[in-house]
This record gives sequence, structure tokens and C-alpha cells, in this order.
Amino acid sequence: MVRTKPSTTRGAPKSTKKRTDQVKSQWKAKKSAQSASVLTDVTECVPVLGSSASATFSASIPSTENILGTKTRSEFKKESYERFVSGGVDTKSSAATETLVKTQRGVVDFAEVDSMVASLCCPQCKNKCLSLCTDSRPTSGLAVFAQVNCSSCEEPVYEQYLATKFKSKTKVFDMNRQAVYSSLACGLGATTFRNFCENMDLAGLHHKTFHTHASQLFTQLEGFRKHVFSETVAYVREVHARYCGTTLGVDDTLNIIVSYDGTWLTRGHSSHIGVGCAVDLLTGLCVDAHVMCTYCQVCESTGQKLFQEKPEEYAAWLVDHLDKCEVNYKGSSGMMEVEAARVIWRRSVNTNKLRYTTLLSDGDSKTFTELNDIKPYGEDIHIDKEECVNHVSKRLGTALRNMVTDCRKRGVTLGGRGRGQLTGNAIRKLQIYYNRAIRSNKDVCSMKKAIMASLYHCFSTDENPQHELCPAGESSWCFFQEALAKHQVPGPHKHLIHTPLNEEKLAAHLLPIYERLSEEHLLSRCVSGKTQNANECLHSLIWSRCAKDHFASRSRVEFAVLTAIREFNFGPAAAADSAQFFGFQTGHHMKRLGAARMHKRVRNSLKAVRDKQSKRRDKVRAAKSKRLEELVQLEGGPAYAAGMF
Repeated sequence: MVRTKPSTTRGAPKSTKKRTDQVKSQWKAKKSAQSASVLTDVTECVPVLGSSASATFSASIPSTENILGTKTRSEFKKESYERFVSGGVDTKSSAATETLVKTQRGVVDFAEVDSMVASLCCPQCKNKCLSLCTDSRPTSGLAVFAQVNCSSCEEPVYEQYLATKFKSKTKVFDMNRQAVYSSLACGLGATTFRNFCENMDLAGLHHKTFHTHASQLFTQLEGFRKHVFSETVAYVREVHARYCGTTLGVDDTLNIIVSYDGTWLTRGHSSHIGVGCAVDLLTGLCVDAHVMCTYCQVCESTGQKLFQEKPEEYAAWLVDHLDKCEVNYKGSSGMMEVEAARVIWRRSVNTNKLRYTTLLSDGDSKTFTELNDIKPYGEDIHIDKEECVNHVSKRLGTALRNMVTDCRKRGVTLGGRGRGQLTGNAIRKLQIYYNRAIRSNKDVCSMKKAIMASLYHCFSTDENPQHELCPAGESSWCFFQEALAKHQVPGPHKHLIHTPLNEEKLAAHLLPIYERLSEEHLLSRCVSGKTQNANECLHSLIWSRCAKDHFASRSRVEFAVLTAIREFNFGPAAAADSAQFFGFQTGHHMKRLGAARMHKRVRNSLKAVRDKQSKRRDKVRAAKSKRLEELVQLEGGPAYAAGMF
């Protein structure tokens, strides 16, 4: 008998129940509206016919202000959210419901089962003399062999493994293979999984058995890749065509804007594995990814040993091993991002019927230069570049910190104690001002004026106010211009300048950096105000499935990349679809927990984007940074720094 939770309104008057239901419905409607607002803003598309044999369509993405409040945007956000929560499947359809069965799997205490069996009658002698005997055999892993014996009959009444075979195979249990799959999907390796089983008092799997199961899963990665990206690309093409107001044929090629960035398995510049990911800016979905690898463990161990001991057999072994070799790139780790971009751009038309004609990058590699050199779409199609606003603003902070370090080496102190010094907290604030100046303006001249205004505002004093470049009006962020607009006397700079800078000491060092980072060719690429936050989020999701501080093969990283992209594109609810592709039976617990994880993620996102919370975080971060600087100064300066002592 299943016990249900008693209703909180039991015994209450009908009017109270009615009011409670109304409050609940209003609360649910409010939460649904808030959740829909979390998703990325969607922009309108403008169709442009290309010069190729097949029709080509290009999607242009204007600023958010141009489309704010339009019907198109709200409809797309609602549709995307519903698709994201459902994992890309229509949960209301009968087909989706049929794939979910009631899970028949759980952790069982066999001592309790034994007492239950003892209360049953033997089917032969009809006596209550049954006992349960379980055996976790070394070759069965997590599968348990159970035997029910009768002390009167002295014969086993029942004996069988309490686990199903994987795809009707004789030696592979479904729960063992799925346990390995779940461990890999959660970022656990053979050792960590064995430690978990040890603390849970489970039989576990031998590390060789674990890797054997993993190798069998990795053989399906190519099919899983097609499964992930085919559905994603079809949805991207559908959305672009819908908001372009046109119809795309099967052979029509679509021009889109993508954000491309690379990430590496290990920190530093000596990683054996790198990943390049391309994310469509309109939908926010990853449309392609490629893993580069320079190391094969089999080549380094078996191959080297065979080459030294039996060189006559090495050639035959190498020919047989080439199809299984993990190495697909030879070169430096810094060029992995560029090489992955070449692969992705060259196959975009044949594989996805897409052209990535505009590239949003961080400027950390020469990907843009290389792509225009190889011309993947022919001589007539040029690839344009846009800059990530966050990465451009980071260049200012990096330049200022490097300048302070170089001056310290020459005996010039710029970041000491006292008012007007270029401290770490001041550099952080200047970087924020620079970022805001770019985001709040939509043309190059206004950006440059706002950037220089943020600097001269900090240089200003009562004796020499320099607020000519600050925006005028009563709504100006500059206290001086606000006071003038209200016909009031401006307050003292000592109390109203939050980041004071000593002009005599710092102007000669800061002005060249600001002039370099406010050049027209750089700011013109920041007009759209876009960022690579989606790529950074995807990278975090990838490495949560494959730890950076442990060795991993290319196949292991590809598994992490594809499962992360599947969840990134369609949410945690897509975990059931991924498990079904690899041949595992999914139940209602997987769907329920995935939906709960998705709703918790949306709820946390709503909390993070609130203005009040955002301002509070900035204040807490600034106060913490200030306390640390004061503590360092009280201790007589830095006590730890690379090569400083």
C-alpha cells in the first residue's frame, strides 16, 4: 500500500481551499513567466540570397534593444524553454510516455529479504523453511546470484542472477555496463567508482573490467555524435528559417554567426588534448565540436616495447593499430584550437549545410587569420570577426597589471598605499568601467568617448575637474555633470570619486594603454556587445565529466564532450535519451531527477540575475578585495609571489 502525503488544506472550509488554489495557480504562473525570461534573447533574421548554386540564407542578429518586447522573441523563448525542459522530446506524446517504464532497480538489504523469504512456504513441501543465500561472484560485478533453499527438501527452490543481460548477451550484465556509463557521465573513473563501491559495501568492478565496458561504449561514439548534432542542426535550421520568414530546402545552405573557442584538458600550454566548440549565437546551441589529441597510450607502451624487442612484427602491428590510434594531430597544443577550427569550418557545409560566415572569438589565438587564409567557403565568401566584450575588457586589466609589475622591476611603485595609487582593487574597477562603456554604447565614437571619460573622471580633483567627456544631464552617472544639470554646486571630489587616480604619477602610463584599447578597428568589432559566456558554460560542463587533474584518453574526452553538448543543448532531461541510445533501459526516476535538476538550475539562474543580488555580490567582492589589500599592506607587502624573493 502506498501512503500519500496528507493535504495541507484537509478539514479547511471550502472558501479557504479556493483561495489556496488561487494562490498556488498564481505562484505557478509567476514561476513559469520568470523561467521563460532566463533564456537567451532571440533576434530577428534577415534573408539574403547567396551566389552559390543552391539557395543560401544569412541570419543577422541586431542588438537586443531593436527587438525588445516583440512577439517573435517571446514566442521563441517560450518554445525554447519547453524544449529545454523536456530534453528535446515532446513529453505529452504517447511515444515519449511509452519509452518510460517504472524502474525495477534499487539498493536492497538482503538481510531483510531473507527474513521475508523465511515467512514464505516452500512450493514443494508447503513448510516455512526457506532461506536466502546470495553470492557476489568475482565475474558478475554488481550482479548478485541468489539461491532460495529449503531445509526440508534439501534442494534449491530458486537460483538465478538478479540482473538482466545486456542486449541478450550471455556474459554482460546490464547493470554493470550502465554503472560504467553512469560513472563516465558523472566524471568518475575506475578508481573512484571502486572507492564508491568500497564505501557502499558493494562488489564493484575490477579496473580492467571497467575499462573493457568503457571501450565498448566508446565504439558507439561516432553514431552518438551524429545523433546529437543531427537533431541540433535540424532545430537550428528550422529556427533560422522560421524567423527569416522563408523555407529552407534540404540542399539549401544557411549562413550563421557562431561563437568559437577552444579548451584544453590540462592547464598550461603542454596539454595532449584540446577541444574546439562552435555555438550558434541565435539559438545558443552547440552545432559542432572537435577533439584534437597528440598522445596514444597504446603507442607509447605496447608500440614502443614491440618496436624495441620485435621490430620485424612492429610494421604489421602498426598497420592494424592505425584505425584505433588516439593520435589525430601532430603539433603544439597552442595550435590545437586553430586546427580544430579548420576541421569544423571545412566540414560545415557537407555535414550540416551551414556556413559560419561570422566568428565571435576572444582574440587569444590566430583562428580568424587562419580561416581567412584557407578560405573554406571559396574565394568569394569572406569570414568576418567580432570580439567578445568580456575578453576585450580583460585585456585592460592584464595590461595594467603587467605595467605595474614592469614598473616595480625598474624601481617605480604605482600600486602602493595611499589615495590615487593603482592598486589591484582600482584595476578591477577600471576594467568594469571599460566593460560598461562598451556595453552601454552602440557606435565606435560613443564607445571611445565613454572609455576616455571613465579615465579622466578618475583623474579629476577639485582643483582640476575633467568631466567634459562625461555624459551630461540629470540622469548622468557623473556626479559633476548631474549637479550642473540640476543647477547645483558639485560636491567634493574626495568623497564622490570612488576610484581616484593620481594624474601626475599615472597619466603617462595609463594613456597609451587606453588609447591602444580604444582604437577604431577594435571597438568596431564590439558594437554588437556579444560575449562567449555560452562557450565558457559548455567548457565547464565538459570538464565536470572529465577531471583536468587526471589522465584521459581521446575517447574518454569525446564521450565527455558529446554528453555535455547533449545536456547543454537540451537540458538535463535529455539524459534519458542519451542512455537509450547506448542501449540502456530508462525509467521514471531518470526523467524525474533530470527534470528536478533542470528546474533547480533555472531557479538558481533567476536568483543570480536579479539586480539586487548582482549589486550585493559586487559590493561583497569589492569589500573582500579591499580587506585583503589592507591585510597585505599591514604585513609589510606581499609575502608570496612567483620569483619575487
